[in-house]
Amino acid sequence: MYRLVTARQMKELDRYAVEELGIPGVKLMENAGRGVVDWLEAELGSLRGKQVAVVCGPGNNGGDGFVACRYLADRGARPVCVLLGSVPGLRGDALVNARRLLDLGARILEVSAADQRLPFLEQSDVIIDAIFGTGLSRPAQGLFADAITAINRAGKYVVSIDVPSGIDAETGEVHEPTVRASLTVTMGLPKYGLVLFPAAACTGKLRVADIGIPAEVLARGGDTFLVDREYVRSVMPCRAKDGHKGTFGTVLLVCGSRGFSGAACLAGRAAVRSGCGLVRLAYPRSISDVVGSQVVEAVKVPLPETRRGTLAAEASSSIVRLAEEVQALAIGPGLTTSAATRDAVLRVLRDVTCPLVIDADAINVLAGQLGILARLKAPAVLTPHPGELGRLTGLEAGRINAQRISLSRKLAKEWNVVLVLKGAPTVTATPDGMVYVNSTGNSGLGTGGTGDVLTGLLAGLLAQGVRPADASVAAAFLHGFAADLAVSELTEYCLDATDLISWLPRAFRAVLARQ
Repeated sequence: MYRLVTARQMKELDRYAVEELGIPGVKLMENAGRGVVDWLEAELGSLRGKQVAVVCGPGNNGGDGFVACRYLADRGARPVCVLLGSVPGLRGDALVNARRLLDLGARILEVSAADQRLPFLEQSDVIIDAIFGTGLSRPAQGLFADAITAINRAGKYVVSIDVPSGIDAETGEVHEPTVRASLTVTMGLPKYGLVLFPAAACTGKLRVADIGIPAEVLARGGDTFLVDREYVRSVMPCRAKDGHKGTFGTVLLVCGSRGFSGAACLAGRAAVRSGCGLVRLAYPRSISDVVGSQVVEAVKVPLPETRRGTLAAEASSSIVRLAEEVQALAIGPGLTTSAATRDAVLRVLRDVTCPLVIDADAINVLAGQLGILARLKAPAVLTPHPGELGRLTGLEAGRINAQRISLSRKLAKEWNVVLVLKGAPTVTATPDGMVYVNSTGNSGLGTGGTGDVLTGLLAGLLAQGVRPADASVAAAFLHGFAADLAVSELTEYCLDATDLISWLPRAFRAVLARQ
């Protein structure tokens, strides 16, 4: 699992490595250029005979590109080096590596205007974008903008060095024109802008090059992490060889209402797939026939309801009593926010003592009642999408998405909960300030019911004794990974929440496999 850093943090780590540890900057650049070619070869196989256009800017990103040209030639490729500027205009380590390249007899094509010398991009097999690094915070102009446009127009396999030229590595903002990369090889640690949208859509595959900064220095990079399957495997609950349903925990789900029985069914079926020993599924009694036929493995608990088929206030007594017998409780999907249901939910939140997942309408009930979070008797996980979080904070969804990491960190501390902000990407923040950015999922998840699946899966992991933060991170990863596997057959257009549940076993198997 990699730490995620802002561009400023990475710049400080680079500075520390050079000035405090005495690692020459030119050595870091050498490792960067070699790392780009190593990853390109890993993705495409042998580079022998391939024509690779390396488009270099006048800064250190271009210097990485000059180094890459040397290693490409060593691997049998036919690099064509293009400099958007002139060699005499270069400075520092970039100039050192340009001269090294020239000393080997290579040619650097100096371009001062987007003229007839750029069309050769269309004859290349691969294009390497070494124009801008992480410092860009405004749109490219002039020659640089023309070069980015030409790269995109060529329609080739594009590798961006560190970040695709045109994105803001700090915020994930896209400054058009922006390179649309097939592969991005970033240096040292991944940057926020590579995983936050809209810039994440320009990144392609993301790979990280080790440029020689010691691990103990990289560990200074902060408390934000990009989740991978190795981390998820490490937090998954153990399965005792002689285990039984009592060994693996019981979960209680409180879900559904008349017209929203699907939420209860989906959450229940996902919990059954989570590995927990027993699922108790509680719902307003009028949807008993639907739930009973759809979730045959769960123990059904019909509850008192209102005339409209929503949870009655008196149902709270039964829920609190049942919660004393389980290892985790999830509440919210499909409940509605009728007055009686609202009363029931608030009492449950006040009185239960087992680990708690608060989702959907249970989140909506908290609007104007946030003080209850400080009085919870149980560790809690809050799982809003931006619209639901907006109801609690008064912020528009656009503002929430623009500050997913910083806002999640702030609210998790302030509310003393694990906060799972769903979306692209899903972000999990903990009360102690850690933030975990999910690396799985696709647009196929943008359909009704997939959030209910996440709730059931998360609650089931909690019931097996997984810590709330770890259960949240693992559930988000497995949920997205199942979607990634499913769309290989179903496409992102056709994936639905029921399909997602059926692909969970393959996601579990792939995560748990040791290769």
